[in-house]
Amino acid sequence: MSGVVVLGGAGGIGSAVVRALLAEGRPVAVVDVAPPEQADVPWIRGDASDPATIDAAFDALGGVTGLVHCLLSEHRAPLAEQTADALRRVLDIGAVSALEPLQQLVARAGGKPCAAVLVSSIHAGLAWGGQAPYAMAKAALEALGRAAAVEFGPRGLRCNVVRPGFVMVPRNARRWQDADTRDALTGLQPLGELAQPDDVARVVAFLLSAQARAVSGETVTVDGAMTAALPEPPAT
Repeated sequence: MSGVVVLGGAGGIGSAVVRALLAEGRPVAVVDVAPPEQADVPWIRGDASDPATIDAAFDALGGVTGLVHCLLSEHRAPLAEQTADALRRVLDIGAVSALEPLQQLVARAGGKPCAAVLVSSIHAGLAWGGQAPYAMAKAALEALGRAAAVEFGPRGLRCNVVRPGFVMVPRNARRWQDADTRDALTGLQPLGELAQPDDVARVVAFLLSAQARAVSGETVTVDGAMTAALPEPPAT
């Protein structure tokens, strides 16, 4: 089976995606600034916004027909205190960094079917105090995914976006490890439980597979219906 390049493969969702793909027997190359975590995959340690790093990742596999973008950056501060430089940095890492890999995937596939999944967040469609740059980057990433599906579709690319809600990843462990906060978060979930990284990874793996051959240009939300619920007090 042709390989998949996973950008940000050391993160909570990224590492789950790597495990899911390996379980399916797909060769995987990982790009991350973190030290190697798995000896059974090519691990390119470097900046995923650097074209040379992306070249190395694609070269590490004999053939690549899949790409997963799991990169993110944040600059948490009230909007009145944000700076243009901080905003540009978050946008570069969270959204602009997906352009070069998408271009390379299409070029290297040479007209053969290929697929990309960009991992966004429910923040792309919502606002939360202090997280404007993150939300803007994820919204831009989703726009790029739609454009790639339309413009690169004739060249064989399927491009989709996965939009997770709250997921129990190490990055936010301080929240779900606190009993009161975890109960509050769970209370926002109509399904009554918080998502695990593997829940998102399985959706990503499906969208990369031939089973999703007619799915492109879509945004799939994985949030347990949290954003589908109307936030009104219960009727008395």
